[in-house]
Amino acid sequence: MTTTLRALPTDRFIDIPPPLGQVVAEYRILPGEAIAYPVAAGQYIQIVDVAGSQCSDFLAFGGGDHSDPLDATVTRTLTGVAVPQAGLPGKAFSQSMQPLTEVIQDTCGRHDSFLLACTARYYEEAGYPGHPSCSDNFNRVLAPYGIAPRSGWPALNFFYNTSIDCHGAVGFEESLSRPGDYVLLLAHQDLLCASSACPDDIDPANGWQPTPIHVRIYAAGQVFGRAMGRRVAADFPLRLTQDSAFTPAIRQLTDDLAEYNGFWVPRSFAHQGDQAEYWALRQRAALMDLSALRKFEVQGSDAFTLLQYAFSRNLEKVSPGQGAYGCLLNPHGGIVDDGIVFCFSPTHYRYVGNCDTDRAWLGQIAREQGWSVKVEVVDRHNLAIQGPLSRDILKTQSPEAAALGYFRFMETQVQGISVLISRTGYTGELGYELFVEPQNGAVLWDLLMQAGQPVGLMPLGMKALDRARIEAGLLAMGYEFDDLISPYQAGIGWAVAMKKPDFIGKAALEEIRRHPPRVAVGLVLEGPEVAAHGQPVFAAGQRWRVGHITSATFSPMLNASIAMAQVVPEYAEAGMAVEVGMLDGLKRRIPATVGPLAAFDPTKSRVRV
Repeated sequence: MTTTLRALPTDRFIDIPPPLGQVVAEYRILPGEAIAYPVAAGQYIQIVDVAGSQCSDFLAFGGGDHSDPLDATVTRTLTGVAVPQAGLPGKAFSQSMQPLTEVIQDTCGRHDSFLLACTARYYEEAGYPGHPSCSDNFNRVLAPYGIAPRSGWPALNFFYNTSIDCHGAVGFEESLSRPGDYVLLLAHQDLLCASSACPDDIDPANGWQPTPIHVRIYAAGQVFGRAMGRRVAADFPLRLTQDSAFTPAIRQLTDDLAEYNGFWVPRSFAHQGDQAEYWALRQRAALMDLSALRKFEVQGSDAFTLLQYAFSRNLEKVSPGQGAYGCLLNPHGGIVDDGIVFCFSPTHYRYVGNCDTDRAWLGQIAREQGWSVKVEVVDRHNLAIQGPLSRDILKTQSPEAAALGYFRFMETQVQGISVLISRTGYTGELGYELFVEPQNGAVLWDLLMQAGQPVGLMPLGMKALDRARIEAGLLAMGYEFDDLISPYQAGIGWAVAMKKPDFIGKAALEEIRRHPPRVAVGLVLEGPEVAAHGQPVFAAGQRWRVGHITSATFSPMLNASIAMAQVVPEYAEAGMAVEVGMLDGLKRRIPATVGPLAAFDPTKSRVRV
């Protein structure tokens, strides 16, 4: 049973989010049912999970006569991903390799790997003969269009929570979608589509209780921003990917953007590529968008007390106008986040880190301790200008800021724009970061690009930035650290002020410092092959593992394949021989030599110049 509704008031369906734009048709699919519906080229299809934890299989047929169906193998081959996602790999293709749909927005982020829609055979083998299936429902609703039935339909199953483990086995759990989660698709040609509200109630796929799915068709000619939804914590609201103040200018130079920490960031730039960007950084200067960092104002009479307790460094040694790199800690000595504290005064600091949850963590500590302090989001976007010529470029815009010492900052005017400029960076090069109100970002980008043009300044994407930060031994969340890894394991034990009277995790860190389970080292591999995150590190010539790779790249500066790794202390001595397990770690190993975490400029002479 289906109901087709047209031109109804927007409050007709109060159990789902309001329309995103002009609606031309709406369909409510009852639990356990399916529908077929036409979509014109240029229109948008929004598939909404009404109650949450409900899967919806999707089929599409192109070719004018519905003879060219969605093909899972073609789509995976052409996009290089298991499921289309917002961004460059967003398209779903037909058997003839023609694009059918494209993901524009996705608030769930977890769907299937093009398995079959559920079949009668699945339920029979599970002991439920005669149970309704999506494939049978599709056969029924597609029959009027002359489409031959199939025992099992290859489908793109939205909200279906499948995974493939390290042994290649496919598993599934309850859907991660919440009430109102949706996927928004753009139709690339006239299509016949089919959607279901999966009837599976014999396993966790639909939370054991099938519920409705809603489909909206939006008129062609509208523009919807590309976005993916992120929920960083159970009690945090959905956050859609956003542009930074600099993204409009960046989009004029590249369409190779990827989602990172809630923002669209460039991977590389057209007509230059990440190799050219890398060399610009190392030899001249490069400009990069780091707006995905999170900025929090920490103010109040107990601002110092809070950060002195929660942050690893001793802020007694940090005066106004100075910054300090360190990490937020948890009670068992794990790293909540790493970042920089900027000191404006003993009652006013700014923390720049990676996580939306940093504010909640600092606020929780303040409430538990009864401290008088506010932690608020400060809306600033930031550029980093880095490289040996960065000072010369910045001097044309702000001579006083160009004279800043290492980890110093100042608030100043650049061509009438208020900017906070700090001598910090994430590249292992001399450089600066410029924090600006979003409405002034486009002007600042143009000013710096124009000022740097005579000396060969280039914009730099994330691929080149990742290479540079690995060379410099700089950490990345989810790779070198997480909340189970201590600073002593991650290689930043020097950033823990153990002489402070008290701070979060001090007792645990005292034990870990004496006996760290693993320590961070750098590796130089023989030959050009690049290792990968998670690959094992073995004792040379032995069967047992002694650690694992956290990040790896090929260093053009060193002309060598390098890696950051965490190994047991017995194998952390510089010069020791180890082996990196490639493939499965059994078929082939690559000899490597242990060295400092920063393979390039380990003394940081370039950043301090």
